[in-house]
Amino acid sequence: MTYNNFNTFLNDVYNEIKYLEKPILLKYTEKISCDLNQIANNISNELKIIYMHFPNKKCYLGIEDSISLKANSKKELNNLKNNTYKIISNTNNKLLFFGGASFNLEKEMTSIWKDVPKSNFIVPKILISKNNNKTKLTYIKKINKNTTKQSILKEFAYYVNIINNKKIKAEKYVIPDIKPILEKPTYQQYINNINKIINDIKYSSLEKVVISRISQYLLTKKISISNLMSYLNKNHPNCFNYIISFDKNKYFIGSTPEKIIQLNNLSFNIDAIAGSSSNEKDIQNNKEIEEHNFVTKYIKKKMESISSKLIIPTKPKILNLNYIYHLYTEVSGKTKNAQHVLDLLIKLYPTPALLGKPYKDALEKVDKYETFNRGWYGGCIGLYDEKGNGEFYVPIRSGLIKNKNIYLYTGSGIVLKSKAEKEWKETELKLQHLLSYFKKN
Repeated sequence: MTYNNFNTFLNDVYNEIKYLEKPILLKYTEKISCDLNQIANNISNELKIIYMHFPNKKCYLGIEDSISLKANSKKELNNLKNNTYKIISNTNNKLLFFGGASFNLEKEMTSIWKDVPKSNFIVPKILISKNNNKTKLTYIKKINKNTTKQSILKEFAYYVNIINNKKIKAEKYVIPDIKPILEKPTYQQYINNINKIINDIKYSSLEKVVISRISQYLLTKKISISNLMSYLNKNHPNCFNYIISFDKNKYFIGSTPEKIIQLNNLSFNIDAIAGSSSNEKDIQNNKEIEEHNFVTKYIKKKMESISSKLIIPTKPKILNLNYIYHLYTEVSGKTKNAQHVLDLLIKLYPTPALLGKPYKDALEKVDKYETFNRGWYGGCIGLYDEKGNGEFYVPIRSGLIKNKNIYLYTGSGIVLKSKAEKEWKETELKLQHLLSYFKKN
């Protein structure tokens, strides 16, 4: 990476914006040779990061933010697409917005989620992107006529020094021990809640409710972000792996196989994942198939009116995550007209895979039986670009790290044929997705 190239670009920018009236985005991109894990190791805990590793091996690491967009409702989330920016750039790569939203945007963030925004999307100040073994650095800065060239050069040099610093060697990292602190609800409460929900389904129009639980553990020390990144990518390469720091003491982490929506111009892909078992034969029983069908029917209902082409296979595949099996249907198609990925996201989430059916009735049961805040668990995380394309996933198999506490979320879909004990065992199994990181080899 050369300062000369950036300096030349900056000179051209300042010649162009002598009489600038409104702020603009300065965007400079250059190919680099670096190790993302090394960069993550170099980053101070004081710096905010956002990390996303997609199943297609596309990977992003954002540091700090130049733009931060918050939303407190689905309407506000949808309005984010209306933000436009004048950009001066040395390349034609698109402006990317990274972030996500909570499970219920109409509900206040409380308890461990206090001070975390309901929804937040950022344009990172520094973005390291890796795709097809090519790595690029993009520096993005919002400037106005009062922004001095010297201040930009100083800031750019600061981040480049962090990225290029090979003197910081990662010591042999010892993964922290964890101590169980709290289960909410307890085993017996969870069993009782499931049986009550089954009874509610039996005597009402309710068809399915996804009920979750939270497990709190105490960490003996802070988690290494670079070490966790490596672990998730190595052990769950077919999942969307992510780390978001809300501040130096709060990280939302996770690894999920469930894609809500991917949109590229008119073409879209959606993953229907519902039905779980530790046994490949059991995954194909009537209860799991019924649970899965709720999701595929929901997607069809939401997408068929806006699609010129909609492909939903009649028989689901089996997704093997090594420790658990899921029923999986890949839905694909084309929209009749141009859509923004945020439009489709809002139509789809939260799906019956994380909420239940019918929507309002299931949400009432979630609010009744869950005495904690889901926060971003079961919400959406991903990215979109200035053209309206993007990719979003459901943050299941997720947890919030707050100081030296880690709160892991898991849930199960309850239908009429559910068995409470089996559903508890299923949640225990799902916890292993992240808990296995703490097991010493």
